Amino acid sequence: MRSMMEKACFCFIIFVIHMWIWSLDPSDASASNRHLNIAHQQKHQIETMGIAKSTTVQKDAGSMDHDETIKNNTDTSQPDNTGELDQESLDALFPSFDTGMPSRQLPEKSRTAASMTVNGDLRNQTAYRLKKPHQFSKIKTDFNFNLSGRVSDNLSYVFGGRLSYDAVFDLTDNYNEGVESDQKKQTDLRDAYVDFSWGNAELRIGNQQIVWGEAVGLFFADIVNPNDLREYILPDLDQIRIPVPAINLEYYPGSLYLQFVFIPYPEFNEFGKQGSEFDFSRLIYEQNADIVMNEGHEPANSLDNSELGFRASKLMDGWDLSVFYLYDYYNFPVSYRYISFNPVGSSQPISITYQPEYERMHRFGHTFSKEYMDAVFKGEFIYNHEMFISSQNPADNDGIVRSDTFKWLLGVDYTFLNSLETNFQLLQEIILDYQADMTQKEYTTALSIWMKKEFFEDKIELELFMVSSLNQRDYLLRPKITYNHNDYLKIICGVDIFYGESDGDFGLFNENDRGYVEVLYTF
Repeated sequence: MRSMMEKACFCFIIFVIHMWIWSLDPSDASASNRHLNIAHQQKHQIETMGIAKSTTVQKDAGSMDHDETIKNNTDTSQPDNTGELDQESLDALFPSFDTGMPSRQLPEKSRTAASMTVNGDLRNQTAYRLKKPHQFSKIKTDFNFNLSGRVSDNLSYVFGGRLSYDAVFDLTDNYNEGVESDQKKQTDLRDAYVDFSWGNAELRIGNQQIVWGEAVGLFFADIVNPNDLREYILPDLDQIRIPVPAINLEYYPGSLYLQFVFIPYPEFNEFGKQGSEFDFSRLIYEQNADIVMNEGHEPANSLDNSELGFRASKLMDGWDLSVFYLYDYYNFPVSYRYISFNPVGSSQPISITYQPEYERMHRFGHTFSKEYMDAVFKGEFIYNHEMFISSQNPADNDGIVRSDTFKWLLGVDYTFLNSLETNFQLLQEIILDYQADMTQKEYTTALSIWMKKEFFEDKIELELFMVSSLNQRDYLLRPKITYNHNDYLKIICGVDIFYGESDGDFGLFNENDRGYVEVLYTF
């Protein structure tokens, strides 16, 4: 990961440049935005009159105001779909706002310059292992804060950060020094950007989350941002997603929405160190061989290593359709494998050396959503050109085979009896140039289910999320109960249950079942 200082400097430089650009000819800037402001104000007036219902899902989970328009995949929670038809009609009139991205919210009375606002959340989650060794695995406190304001009608800013401290490393001796230094204390720059509106275009520059997918509880078409997987996929998805420094240009001619993304230097997934609670490398060390795991090196900060993407979307006859392309570094390192024979008399017959490297990828995708008879149908499709797949063939020089892959997801949201919110998703990955010695199956299929029911005037929420492989007995089960004390304070109790063989996505952590209590205060 790049240092927080590098990111802060990047965001500060961009802010200064924007201030300079804005000051060149403020009269022209104001004139050119009058028509855009009319559209902004009209949509805002419609929203404040209650015609369109918010489709946010993270406010109850403690997200900041400027991020309240992140779509469904920011959490396993689902929005109330009863108002989506009106929202769809509204977006047809004002398509520029349906970006699928964190976006600023307009002030209640006007879009003119206003004072700075501060919001965020303070949360503590304490988790305890349900299987041996029975021990605390997490006593973590997170402080998320967000500063936002508007300099003028066409220039606004957001600066957000996160401070984290996990007391489990001071109160127990459950983890080694490497894990402690990696996870005990963290200071992260989160969303930190400036927004500049001009004519039919909006420009966002700085650290940001760019959400392209609509899957519930999972990252599927959401491929722009890397993820912090040190707690696997258990935290809220907007907390897992790592903001990237980017230039994000949105243009909306008529009913068409166009987006161009340029990332000057790449970010990559974060993984738990060896010996951590969610150590992805544990299976590698169980082989009958001497294992050497070299450290992977991230590409240098250079425009030669920059990434770019493009997305276009359009609302047609109630269908929300989009296509996208991304040329980037794959967020997971490719572990090249090299085998050598040990001298006679060694404890193991061979040595296996793994050399992680980051490689380029071309990815093409399509998403859709459509409301029909009170249900919302969704789909996501991704074509990966020459994906890197591990091989079990010892004769393969580097243990990696390349093949195009195709991934698809079909889902539906539906509320039963006006009270039980549900989501069902079927997803599959297909290796198009399959070989028998690949470590992955030719067809990998999974099913996910999400349900939520509210009681006692929404004071109590019962929620269940499950995702299961259909190729083998391998699943993750996540029931939880939430007590909403008021608009600011909630208490969450739940369990995370992993099941399966060690070669499964969830069976790898079969011994990591946990129960947890979370206290969340938002401000």
